[in-house]
Amino acid sequence: MDEELEQLRVAVEDAREEAAALAAERDALAAELAHRTARLQETELRLQRREQAAEAARAALPLPAALEDRMQAAEQSAATEELRAAMEELQVLAEELEESNTVLAQANAGLERRIEARTAELGALNARLRDSEERLRLAQRHAGAATWDWDIAADRFTRSEEYFDLCGLDPRTATPSRDGWLESVLAEDREGVVTALEICLRHRDPDFQAEYRIRHPSRGERWLASRGRLVCDEHGDPVRLIGLNIDITDRKQAELALAETNETLRQEMAEEVKAREAAQARLFQAMKLEALGQLTGGIAHDFNNLLCVIVSGISLMRRSEDPARRESLLSAMEQAAHRGSDLTRRLLTFARRQSLRPEPLDLRAWLEDMRELLARSLRGDITIEIAAPDDLWPALADPGELELAVLNLAVNARDAMPTGGTLRLSVTNAELDRLSDPDGLEGPFLCLSVQDDGTGMAPEVLERAFEPFFTTKEIGRGTGLGLAQVYGFARQSGGAARASSTPGQGTVMTLLLPWAAALPEAGAKADPPAQPARSAQGRARLSLLLVEDDEDVAWLTAEMLRHLGHEVARVESGPAALKALREGLKADLLLTDVVMPGGQDGLDLVRRLEEEQPELPVLLYSGYGGAPRRVAATGLPLLRKPFTLEQLDRALTAAHARAHHHLSPQP
Repeated sequence: MDEELEQLRVAVEDAREEAAALAAERDALAAELAHRTARLQETELRLQRREQAAEAARAALPLPAALEDRMQAAEQSAATEELRAAMEELQVLAEELEESNTVLAQANAGLERRIEARTAELGALNARLRDSEERLRLAQRHAGAATWDWDIAADRFTRSEEYFDLCGLDPRTATPSRDGWLESVLAEDREGVVTALEICLRHRDPDFQAEYRIRHPSRGERWLASRGRLVCDEHGDPVRLIGLNIDITDRKQAELALAETNETLRQEMAEEVKAREAAQARLFQAMKLEALGQLTGGIAHDFNNLLCVIVSGISLMRRSEDPARRESLLSAMEQAAHRGSDLTRRLLTFARRQSLRPEPLDLRAWLEDMRELLARSLRGDITIEIAAPDDLWPALADPGELELAVLNLAVNARDAMPTGGTLRLSVTNAELDRLSDPDGLEGPFLCLSVQDDGTGMAPEVLERAFEPFFTTKEIGRGTGLGLAQVYGFARQSGGAARASSTPGQGTVMTLLLPWAAALPEAGAKADPPAQPARSAQGRARLSLLLVEDDEDVAWLTAEMLRHLGHEVARVESGPAALKALREGLKADLLLTDVVMPGGQDGLDLVRRLEEEQPELPVLLYSGYGGAPRRVAATGLPLLRKPFTLEQLDRALTAAHARAHHHLSPQP
């Protein structure tokens, strides 16, 4: 609307200038006409004087009549010609003046029409402006808004009528300046408004925003939101700040009520979550007790069977003199002991207490190497398929435990295909995201899948597939520890084990194994330990220090060591071993249990020996597998209990050769 008013003002000025130019031209023509008229009058006067002079001359000097007639005719002709020329010039001026008057009249008429049209248009615009201003005032009044204008250089603060009503100010007493504006802001909010204003002016920010409270005389505390636009001159210096104030009290009260409601809901949700967590904890505890009871019962059942073979065999051996019968009993007892050892190892794997020796593996080549072993373990009516991409990443896993896990899965798949089928082993690369992975795994992994097309598992069976001692096989055909061992191995390796199955279509078991940085260089193999020099009896004689807290195990281990031809000194703890060595005990090798009471275990003893006697070779042995990472960190060999005489002999030889590269022959 301001632009339309400006255009109208320019049009009126143009019309005025045009009328002024026409009037000036008309005045010039009138002046010229008056000048020409005066000259004509002067000519007529000269003619009259000339005629009077001629008359006087003729009267004084009579001339012949003919000559006089000719002179009068000549004089009349010259006067007539001069008068005619003057009249013609006067006629031209009159015509020009008439034409100028006509143009001026037309211009005046056109100007009057244009002025009338513009005046009517201006009246309409003024009416629209008044109507718009009235609507704006009504809108501001109903919306709780008001306008303001701050002239920065003059520090003059202009407010609309709605502003005074909105803020409860008296127009007669309100200070029309910046400070007067800030006086209406509550003291605790004033600093924030000043800061926002200074930032707007200092940084030439075109948008000014601030929210603050005022104290209205009749309506109490109110919240206002100020939104302004900064106007700068041609040099970029601020000259005006024009803005709008809006009453946002209702919104602020709604936000406060919403915050209070959210806080109440948060507290209620926290209590609900706490109650749910307590219920879940009770449920998990009940499930743990149930699983523990099942686990304990399964262990007791299996170990009682094994102990039954051993105890019964010992009883029969004491009553039998037949060497063949005694050998048969010993074989049965030895087999039962090995089964007990295998059962313990599986339990430790499930509990993730088994010591692992992970190394980088090329699973593509490793699976091909497994093909023959799997073929011997499966029936002839089962086809083996292996799939692995050429760009397969290396995996990080204990090859022995991985072989056992895959063999367990293959045997389960075989049992699920009683009429034959296809066993598919595949491995792929996978980049996992902990936010989407069900086990929270992150980074590169290898997915090793074992798939069969057998009978499959029902959902309720699949849910319990990895539980220890849970089996659906017939009695005597499974312990229920195979999948539990696979699950424990995968978790201890830093990955996961998963299962999916459809009844009647088959099962897919997947091992997720962590990625290894690189494979060993091709052809690089560890040098085999040097074979020790042996005595005439075939083995070296060593002075051994045995550290074992259990009396029965210590006695039997010492007997085995003496049977192998070694000298044995036994102590019951790590501090006792350190004391004996400090007092001068000479030992070629120290054999220590990992788990011992008294606050110092075998690994603590190893750490102290590295400081005091770093040259002394050490062989660790354990039946528990506790602290597998600490064991692996030592880099020392580990003999797992229970062990046979042959296993003990090989472990001693390797441990001593590892440190000294050879054993001294018996003198």
